[in-house]
Amino acid sequence: MPEKLMYDAIVVGAGPAGISAAIVLARGGLKVMLIERGRFAGAKNFFGGVLYTHALADVLPDYWDRKPPFERPVTEQGYWLMSPDGVVRIMHKSQHYQKEPADAYTALRSGFDSWFAQQAVSLGALLITKTTVVDAIRDEKGRVIGVRTDRPDGDIYAPIVIVSEGVNNLLTQKMGLMKADLPPRLIALSVKEYIGLPSKEIETRFNLSGAKEGLAIDIFGDATLGLPGTAFLYTDKQGISIGVGLLLEEFVQHRLKPYEVLARFKNHPVIKPYLAGGETLEYGAHLIPEFGYDRMPDLAADGVLVAGDAAGMVDALHREGTNLAMTAGRLAGETALAAHKQNDFSAGFLRAYRRDLESTFVLKDLKQYRRMTDFLDSTPHFMSTYVNYANEAALRYFSAHGLPKRDMEDNIVKMLFQRRSFFGVARDMLKLFQGMRG
Repeated sequence: MPEKLMYDAIVVGAGPAGISAAIVLARGGLKVMLIERGRFAGAKNFFGGVLYTHALADVLPDYWDRKPPFERPVTEQGYWLMSPDGVVRIMHKSQHYQKEPADAYTALRSGFDSWFAQQAVSLGALLITKTTVVDAIRDEKGRVIGVRTDRPDGDIYAPIVIVSEGVNNLLTQKMGLMKADLPPRLIALSVKEYIGLPSKEIETRFNLSGAKEGLAIDIFGDATLGLPGTAFLYTDKQGISIGVGLLLEEFVQHRLKPYEVLARFKNHPVIKPYLAGGETLEYGAHLIPEFGYDRMPDLAADGVLVAGDAAGMVDALHREGTNLAMTAGRLAGETALAAHKQNDFSAGFLRAYRRDLESTFVLKDLKQYRRMTDFLDSTPHFMSTYVNYANEAALRYFSAHGLPKRDMEDNIVKMLFQRRSFFGVARDMLKLFQGMRG
């Protein structure tokens, strides 16, 4: 019989959470294996989004010297409220964003994850790709003591396993930390494109002063047909990342085809000029967990911790996910190091991980916004009613020349109550306040 393949720790999934955990563990002197089912770290990720450097610096303080493959610094960001033929822009630009390194950068996950995983390898982690973990290995008392992979003789043993497998959390379920698959109302589908454009053309169209400026925009309203969801547009070095995200339930109920929703958004009269002449270089879709604080799985059991998308660590309202994942992965790694020092891998000891998370922005924010999905579910009209009203009110305000301002202001107020009764508006605002305050 071959000898057992033994490690101090196993990390499942080479995304931001898993790599962060592997870096902490390897830097702490442990023998750690990082298992990824893709051809390479980042191979399964099609992502053009925003990456926040505060979380990266906490994991890898010298990240800047290691030359991360960022696209553009985010020097301008905000929201667009889109009606069928117009848009209200709420944007912010500041000299604060011009510092280097910046607070946030656009990044492409296929390149960033690959680079990030190599940092773990350089610190001593063993990265194994093209390998799927199919189950946990347990001892006679039911404690997790390793993982079973799809490779021949693919059993790997370790006293601690950190699961960061992503939204398709089958392993998390097999380990008994989550009871069942999530319903469609708690998972979003984001469909995206990466559209190539020359750098100078991007800078001209978005009024950017060279490659040291970039834009990140979240878009609500007609971009998602007035349904609860979000569209986005981010500038990269030589392209634009653009996409639309809706809950799976909305696609099913309204019989929507994801690629048609995205095509409609790209052809909106406000968006189309920004994309003119561009070449679609990549197209893909990605599931995003939105089940929130109240529906999170158990984060610890005997010999196992869970981090990242597998645990629902996404703040969709603020387009944050990678920073939550990195912070959770780092804390999971630190908890595993402490468990080795104490030689205690019990669920009781490992629950310190959740207590640590509760003191960070990760669980504080998820707890605060835990009712937002329920809010949008109970007020499906919210996006279309108020976004369209904002556009029509702006049109009336800026074109009401020759009309007494008191009359113009009264007309704007009447426009709102023609769409929604006084009590309806009051109920919506109360629900929104409750959703924002947890």
